[in-house]
Amino acid sequence: MSDLEPGGHRPHYKPYVPEETDLPELTPRALVIGVVLAAVLGAANAYVGMRAGLTVAATFPAAVIALAAMRLFRGTILEENIIRTTASVGEALVAGAIFTIPAFVLVGYWDDLMTPKNYLEGSLLLLVGGVLGVLFVIVLRRALVSESDLPFPESVAAAAIHKAGQKGATGAGLVFGAMGVSMLLEFFKNASGFVMIRERITGFWHFSRSLVPLGEGKTAFEGGLAWSTPAASPMLMGVGYVIGPRLAAINFSGGLLAWGFLVPLILFINGPDGALAGLA
Repeated sequence: MSDLEPGGHRPHYKPYVPEETDLPELTPRALVIGVVLAAVLGAANAYVGMRAGLTVAATFPAAVIALAAMRLFRGTILEENIIRTTASVGEALVAGAIFTIPAFVLVGYWDDLMTPKNYLEGSLLLLVGGVLGVLFVIVLRRALVSESDLPFPESVAAAAIHKAGQKGATGAGLVFGAMGVSMLLEFFKNASGFVMIRERITGFWHFSRSLVPLGEGKTAFEGGLAWSTPAASPMLMGVGYVIGPRLAAINFSGGLLAWGFLVPLILFINGPDGALAGLA
């Protein structure tokens, strides 16, 4: 059934915080915490995107951290919303950057990403893209949000987190607890820590030696199959948990198809030198 009123209009929405309520919202502390979270979550999302090939929205962890931060400063729900929005927008901007700017290097437009000229040009592109994105959100909000039945209402879920926080719940223990477990695992497997866990185990399975008749003699052929276990990475486990088993299975199947079939097929047809030359 549709939730539209007669005439095709949506029912009047009653906000959680009434318009006549006088609560602090756009405060310096909210902006500072939001910018810091945007930098931290943006850096984490960039690393995940470059390693895993996909990014995870930081709206929900930003909302939980905003709850915890404003609980310490006795802030308001509107300040929490500013923090969460600032962190989420900054993270989304980084997600757009890591899938576009490296293409300039891959196609040869930039020889090096970190030269002062390219760094300044990339920063300006991100600044213009971010401003345009915010402006388009303002213009298209009614068409994309108010009058559209979103299949994945992320902002609605984030609003539910903030509302739950007003009743005493934060969920901060789960977020920071997961961070602590991930840090512990990374410490025991990273080369910069105390290595007790190997990230992956690799090996090579040799095939039997074959003698193939060629001309008047026989030529020996040997081969094998390289194998590797999945990476024991807290980052990848966290991404898999967030996206769920269905999307994780699709992502795993795509990687298996690419590296287990397509890449060996290219190397078999062209040879290592030819395949690398073609990619270059």
